[in-house]
Amino acid sequence: MRAVVVTAKGGPDVLTVTDMDEPDSGPGDITVAVAAAAVNPVDLKTRSGFLPIELTYPAVLGWDVSGTVVAVGASVTRFAPGDNVIGMIAQPAHRFGTYAERVVADESLFAHAPTGTSLVHAAAIPLAALTAVQLLDKITLPAQSTVLVTGAAGAVGRTASALLLIRGHRVDALARESDVDDLLALGSRRVFTEPADLQAGVYDAVVDTAGVVDTIDSVHDDGAYVSIEDGDQPEPQRGITPGKSYVNEDGPGLEQIAALVSAGALSIPIAREFGFAEAPQAHSLLAAGGTRGKVLLIP
Repeated sequence: MRAVVVTAKGGPDVLTVTDMDEPDSGPGDITVAVAAAAVNPVDLKTRSGFLPIELTYPAVLGWDVSGTVVAVGASVTRFAPGDNVIGMIAQPAHRFGTYAERVVADESLFAHAPTGTSLVHAAAIPLAALTAVQLLDKITLPAQSTVLVTGAAGAVGRTASALLLIRGHRVDALARESDVDDLLALGSRRVFTEPADLQAGVYDAVVDTAGVVDTIDSVHDDGAYVSIEDGDQPEPQRGITPGKSYVNEDGPGLEQIAALVSAGALSIPIAREFGFAEAPQAHSLLAAGGTRGKVLLIP
C-alpha cells in the first residue's frame, strides 16, 4: 500500500510517499480503505520533534480517518465489510497512523460514518470533536452557564461552542476579526477580538483552545478554566483550579458525535484537500496558521 511516512524528525520535507506492507491484522481489528485522513497540529508536533515522542521508523503519521471497511477480524461484532466508518487513532501509541491507503486497528476506535456529509469530509470529525467533548467533560457547568471559548473559529473551539449551545449554555467567543460574522451566525452572543476587551469575573467558565491564559481573569471566583494547549497553564487562583484535557480514543463516543453530525447539529468545515504527494504542502499550510477548516489528505 502507499503511505506518507517519516524516517526522521524535521520539517515538512521529511514527509515522503512510499510503498509499504499493510499492517498485520488481529482478531479484533478492522481493515479500512482510506477515503481521507486529516492533518492536525499533533502531526506537525510529532513530525518536528516538538513532542517528546520516540517514534519507530518508518512511521506513518495521522490520527483522523474516514473510509470503508474491507475486512474484519474473527471477533469483530460492530462492523462488516462495506461499512463506512470514521476513527481516531492515537498514532504514537500504534506506530501506524492514518496517512495510508489502508488503516488496520481495533474496532473500538471506530464509529459508523455520519450521513449528510461526504465520506471524504467525514475525516475532519474525529479528533476535533472528541477533543471538544472530552474538554467539556472536565468541567461541571450549572444550567444556562455563560462560557467564553477562545480560538472559537478553530475546529475544536467551533465544536465546543456548538456543544455548549446544544446544552443550553450562553457562549461568547474570542477569535480574529475576520471570524466575527461567522461565529455570530453560529450562535455566539458576542465575539471579542482582543483579550484586553474582556471584563473581569463575568464567566462561569473559560474553555481555552488557543492558549490565551490571561482569560482566566474573566472567570468569576470558584468558576472553571480548562485548556487543551501544550504551553504553561495559569496558576490556581480565587477558587479556580485550571485543568488540562488530553484527547483519548473512543469509538462509542464517536458514534454519539456522528449522530449529531447526521442530525445537522455539528459540522466541521474543510479548508483544503491535498493528495498524498502534497503532504509537505499540507503541513506547511497548517503550520502557517490562520487556516479555517480542516486540511485533508486524499490517497
